[in-house]
Amino acid sequence: MGILENNRFRPLLLFGEQDRKTALAMADWPVFEDESNHSSRYLRNRIRSELLPVLLKEGADPDKIFHNFHDSDTPRSGTTNRKVNEDEIRTVSRRILEEEPASICKQVLDLHLKSLGLHPLNSQFLADLLHNLDRKVSFSLENKEVWFWKSVSSDLYILPKTASYLKPFSYNSDSFFLKWNGKTKKIPKNCEPSNDGEGEKILLGGIHRDVSEILREKEIPVPVRKMLPILKREGKTVLVCLRMWDARLDDIRSDDFQQD
Repeated sequence: MGILENNRFRPLLLFGEQDRKTALAMADWPVFEDESNHSSRYLRNRIRSELLPVLLKEGADPDKIFHNFHDSDTPRSGTTNRKVNEDEIRTVSRRILEEEPASICKQVLDLHLKSLGLHPLNSQFLADLLHNLDRKVSFSLENKEVWFWKSVSSDLYILPKTASYLKPFSYNSDSFFLKWNGKTKKIPKNCEPSNDGEGEKILLGGIHRDVSEILREKEIPVPVRKMLPILKREGKTVLVCLRMWDARLDDIRSDDFQQD
């Protein structure tokens, strides 16, 4: 059985048999034996009781054979041409990644990638990712399909490269409509949109602060920071369009910003 299969999520498959038994005992969940499991009338039972012992005796481990063909970097069925929506972003708990063994971390990460229609991680990339997690520092890692980003204190972000929040904004100078990440914003006539706030400053509370520092404090992933629209007036940054990234956040407005 798959962990995520036909819209069914089986989280206990992420754990070993002994851990599953422990979880069931702690939760006091009753386990019912299917009486048909002992009948030779069914093919599944004949394979388990007659064929598997022969394979194991000859050194042919069915589990290893299965994973050799099903845990490769080939595209997953039905997902090759799947479009990733602009809101498709995944986060993985840093506690899981810091506390669980590498095998569990790989299964959790691959499950998230599968839900995005992406390939599983290869062993070398996983090793690099876990090494950075162990260092407990901010980092960005990328492969051909996805960005992985984490600050010191945040969970791990999984950002598909095809998502619209990693694409440039578009701006109609006649209607003053700015479009990015599936959202539209009308901006003041005296402003011009730009992006990548690296090196830019904004006046807040009478102090000119680095835009990149503010975005770092708000734990905006680095790949997103480079695409996030900012508004400039007479060469000065007056607004950072955070709401176009996450509607739960407020835009960052300079002290002298005025909305027409």
